Amino acid sequence: MSDTLESIRLSNTTWAVEIVPQSLAVTAYPEDTEITIQISSEQTRLGFVTDLFQDGNVVRWKLPERLLSVQAELIGDSLTFEFIQDTPTDDTQILTWPVIENTEAIQGYIFPFFEGSYVPKNDTTWQDFLSQRGPINTTAGLSMPFWGLDLDERTLTYILTNPFNNQILFNKTAADALGMQVSHTFTPNWKEKRYGVRISLGAASPVAPAKEYRKWLQQNGEFVSFAEKVKKTPEAEKLLGAAHAYLWGGKMLSQYDVTDWKAFATKLSRGGDEWTAKAVEEHIFSRLSTEAQTAVQNIAQSVHPSNHILRVVSRAISTQLEKPNFYKPYAWTGISFTPETEKLLSRKLSTLSLPELYRRNCLLLYAAFPNTLRHPNEWGDGLSVKLLERFSRNGLDRLWLGADSWQDGFRHFAAVEKAKKLGYLVGPYDSYHSIHHPNEKNTWETAQFDLFLYESGAIVNTDGTKNRGFKQKGYHLSPLVAQPYVESRVNGIVTQMPTDFNSWFIDCDAYGELFDDYSPSHPATQLDDMKARLARMAWIRDTHNMVVGSEGGSAYATGTIHFAHGMMTPVIGWGDPDMKDKTSPYYIGGYWPPEAPAIHVKQVPLKARYFYLYYDPRFRLPLYQIVFHDSVVTTHHWGYSSLKFKNAVETVALLELLYNVPPLYHLNTARFAKHKAWIKRYYAFFSPLHQQIGGKTMTDFEWLRDDKQIQRTEFGNMVEIFANFGTERFEYEDIAIPGRSVAARWIDTGKVVVFSVQP
Repeated sequence: MSDTLESIRLSNTTWAVEIVPQSLAVTAYPEDTEITIQISSEQTRLGFVTDLFQDGNVVRWKLPERLLSVQAELIGDSLTFEFIQDTPTDDTQILTWPVIENTEAIQGYIFPFFEGSYVPKNDTTWQDFLSQRGPINTTAGLSMPFWGLDLDERTLTYILTNPFNNQILFNKTAADALGMQVSHTFTPNWKEKRYGVRISLGAASPVAPAKEYRKWLQQNGEFVSFAEKVKKTPEAEKLLGAAHAYLWGGKMLSQYDVTDWKAFATKLSRGGDEWTAKAVEEHIFSRLSTEAQTAVQNIAQSVHPSNHILRVVSRAISTQLEKPNFYKPYAWTGISFTPETEKLLSRKLSTLSLPELYRRNCLLLYAAFPNTLRHPNEWGDGLSVKLLERFSRNGLDRLWLGADSWQDGFRHFAAVEKAKKLGYLVGPYDSYHSIHHPNEKNTWETAQFDLFLYESGAIVNTDGTKNRGFKQKGYHLSPLVAQPYVESRVNGIVTQMPTDFNSWFIDCDAYGELFDDYSPSHPATQLDDMKARLARMAWIRDTHNMVVGSEGGSAYATGTIHFAHGMMTPVIGWGDPDMKDKTSPYYIGGYWPPEAPAIHVKQVPLKARYFYLYYDPRFRLPLYQIVFHDSVVTTHHWGYSSLKFKNAVETVALLELLYNVPPLYHLNTARFAKHKAWIKRYYAFFSPLHQQIGGKTMTDFEWLRDDKQIQRTEFGNMVEIFANFGTERFEYEDIAIPGRSVAARWIDTGKVVVFSVQP
């Protein structure tokens, strides 16, 4: 037994490491420099040391008062620490290690916050932001379980070999210095309780930690390339060169589907010349709300009715078209039907699927108003044949298209078929993260299952309470018990769809929010929770040959998913009252109108502080792309699309092109018309390039000027991309890069193409 502060020294030709077992202090001395690296500062109250044993560059000891066995091993440029709680206990134990304090050697921190961030150690904005955040969960707060220290001459990388149950806490000292400490919680629900950290000494590069992590993944057989995924799911190849767009206006009838609004409204409100037609018109008109009836009458009397009134009526009629009792035989007496309509009418109502019911009702409406409506095959706003044809005519030959709901596919399956014929990927939003009571008010469809699952399937906290769901509604649903419901829902949707989706988006599963579940009937560790989430995404992918994506794109999910939304830009300003205050210039908008929710399509300015932290190129690093560019296609979170923030659009475009990641838009007929010129010009540059190198490794990144306004990336030893974030022309070797521009050069031929954000 020992309680002294004596140290152990491990060394090789790369570096020497001094370890104090009793305080867990670790100091490194690289062989080729004079710098001293404090890997972790000393701690107190760890108790005495027993069973100290050293064999070459391996050292083991015990800290019995903390119930821990510790092993450190130095191999080449890597030092691995492993902590094992080897005494059974039902108590929760917390270990803090490493503790990183500000030292002279540290120039900055390298963190995989979303895509990647470089944090200068003396930057007070970053110091305040990080120190005020509180503990950061390392699966949700970091996209990958590592971080790095910029030591000027070298880079130090820390990899968490057990990514679960860890937190990082930042602290700002009185001397305006930034420090951090990492804590691991040994929870009672793990059978084998291990926590490990691998520390590596690397080259002086801001992306060295990402390269080190990628190498570690490959060595452990945990990296899956995009090429391997395409072999298994060939449709995934369509992601290369594709821009991403969520489509809005998914109700049955849009304002653009009425070819003569005045005639339609006049006929609907007053009846036609034939008594048989008048019957159906009165039948439909009488079912509308007072507001909608007034709107119909206003349209009939107006020369130029407002878009608002047109939407009120189209919305109201769409609601009626989804009702089983829309058809009353007496109302359609004397009206001619197509063979398809007659066939649908001949079947019992109970045998019709939802798409068939919707189709029947749409054909009935069209039969009653044939001269004032487009054919139902063309109906819709965002997910519609007419908008998809506009995409195609404007040169957008590769797209990933997201529907707000699988109901959009039921309503507009002709558009789904058209999208597939055009070579697009199209899929619905789905989620199994939260569960609501069947009678919950203001619920959302993805959170509705049944009463049994609501009462039995919630994740349970350590104190026995059920874990509240998103926005404190309902509960978080255990993925261990959700699988039968996943299969039932997805199979049910696919069975009903006349033409299948070829993609599927599952919210939350790759975001990183994992749970320990203390339910007696479905207990789970965070590892179990993760495995169940990956299993359901893999089931959807493999059973239905779907191109699968999820929110975020955390490292643990990269072997399963094809694409992710939320890595290039994560959630920004969550809880900021200015972004929710309707009187604030920073108000991001609400979820109305449903045809174009302002929260998605409204362009607003972004606070300078958020621009600084999330978009300023001086603090951005393509860490995720260095690791996973040739594995997962990533873009922005849907709440923070490429065009959302007016004062960031240009910088976002330059970052997207530099990192070779696709843009993300929110579109319907009107929004595409507004942004068409930009989207076309941008796509013409981005898509051919991404088709060539989207599945290739990002092999390098560097700053070409001290102010970091000129940056360079390289892909697959094929193409190098230069971004000039400044306003002045910059010359590099034989390339002239205009201000606010990106230049791509093919390494073998020397071909150069340039995109400027200002044409």
